[in-house]
Amino acid sequence: MALKCALMMNIPSSAEEQQTMKKIVDSVSPTLNETYQTTDLTLTSFLRCRGFAIENIKQNNGRTLFIFQESPELRRAIVEFANDAFVAVRSFCSTMRDLKAITR
Repeated sequence: MALKCALMMNIPSSAEEQQTMKKIVDSVSPTLNETYQTTDLTLTSFLRCRGFAIENIKQNNGRTLFIFQESPELRRAIVEFANDAFVAVRSFCSTMRDLKAITR
């Protein structure tokens, strides 16, 4: 029965096939990183103040798209932002100024 299921699901059965499949998956995995994207400058500044790194910045139809690495911690910080959590004012303003300069 297990062999039949493996064949139906196209699961490699030999050790060599499994090793080959693992190499393929491992080589593709780094490019499959989940990201969170936003055009919201204030959210981006808040996340930077909370220590999240901007992974990439792209221009999309004249708008700047900030890309972060997806994580449960990032999602919690986004919810905290929505619920008016605090960050240091000077840090927030300085980060906003830096982000505006980057996007021009």
